[in-house]
Amino acid sequence: MNKWSPAICLALLFGAFAAQAQVGLSRNELKLFNLVNQERVKVGLPRLQWDYHLAQSARGHARLLAKNGVLSHQFPDEPVLGDRMGVAGVRFNIGAENVAAGDTVEKIHEGLMNSPEHRANILSPKYNAIGLAIVPQDDDLYLTEDFASVLPSYTEQQFREAVATAFNKARQANGIAEVSVRANANLHEVACSDNNDGQQIIHDLPGALNLVVFRASEPEKLPNGMQKTAADRSLHRMEIGTCFRPGKDHGYGSFRVVAAFYP
Repeated sequence: MNKWSPAICLALLFGAFAAQAQVGLSRNELKLFNLVNQERVKVGLPRLQWDYHLAQSARGHARLLAKNGVLSHQFPDEPVLGDRMGVAGVRFNIGAENVAAGDTVEKIHEGLMNSPEHRANILSPKYNAIGLAIVPQDDDLYLTEDFASVLPSYTEQQFREAVATAFNKARQANGIAEVSVRANANLHEVACSDNNDGQQIIHDLPGALNLVVFRASEPEKLPNGMQKTAADRSLHRMEIGTCFRPGKDHGYGSFRVVAAFYP
């Protein structure tokens, strides 16, 4: 077992045969996908949705398992799990991996369920998606299961607007009028930079009374700085810039947000 965690738009689960047609699942992969979800249903957990990007990540690693003939979560010159998922295009904030080998899918699955750490991944309520791959080599089947909490996909504009909406909802909850909101191209550039000097940033914003810089993967979850600012009655305007900044340090679904507030 290997876990990776930095910093839901739940789709309908594909029907089994629809998933096979969609992503080219082999018969063994489809069988294992269904076995995993059967285990979850038994304990009252929601089914995992199939994620093609996770499957791509899993397939690359499964091929290395088969090529090397050993079980490992990372081979020399291979990226770590989080990077493999991120490069495959997964937007997520936590992930994990199971690897195994055996001569039948049923025996492999039974072995994983009898291992506390691997079973914990399969039955974790933290994950909403899975991608898996099985690669045959000689008389063995080599398996990689990648799990993740997959996040909704946002454009920068959508994320910016969602943050502004969440902020004004917090204002309303405090009994305070909403602020007007304007996208600021300069703040977008700051958000896309590595500039963390708040004093310098606000110095270049004449009239700004407050500045909040943060990273987030879920726009409705405002940090303490934004929550505190939402209670300030002296503020009436917000200028904001957002930049999609995925990476291993802050998660592969993260945006950097720079918000300036004016009277």
